[in-house]
Amino acid sequence: MAEKMTVEKAGEILGKGFHCSQCVMWHAADKLGLDKDMMLQVSGGLGGGCFHGEICGAVSGGVMAIGAKYGYHTPEGAVANNPKLIAKTQEFEKKFKEKYGTVVCKELLGGYSFANPDEMAKIMTEGLTRNCPGFCAGACDILDEVLDEE
Repeated sequence: MAEKMTVEKAGEILGKGFHCSQCVMWHAADKLGLDKDMMLQVSGGLGGGCFHGEICGAVSGGVMAIGAKYGYHTPEGAVANNPKLIAKTQEFEKKFKEKYGTVVCKELLGGYSFANPDEMAKIMTEGLTRNCPGFCAGACDILDEVLDEE
């Protein structure tokens, strides 16, 4: 069983150079018994809203974890699992949006995106990522709720 993701633990993970998506997948890999190295690698490109300010990496990481539990790889699996996959994904995103007001990285960062070099500099110099450990910990709490419901 995975330990609770705290703001402090999320801050440590992010401080090592990982992205929000990877922080959430770190937790999900422990929770679901997944290969952590592989999950960190495949979720790396989702940070910063895929580095252009769209869906928050913590949300994308959570959706990947939901897919790991409820996803499928066969047409038969689609019939059996797709309704639950859709419902769990929508529930996760709804709860995140209710808690933080948006699922969009740029909006969470005060309107700035990593895609624009000037805006990225502002994000870094003004410490606009200071709330990201909280977003990651919150996403993990929501993920735990969504995955544990049955």
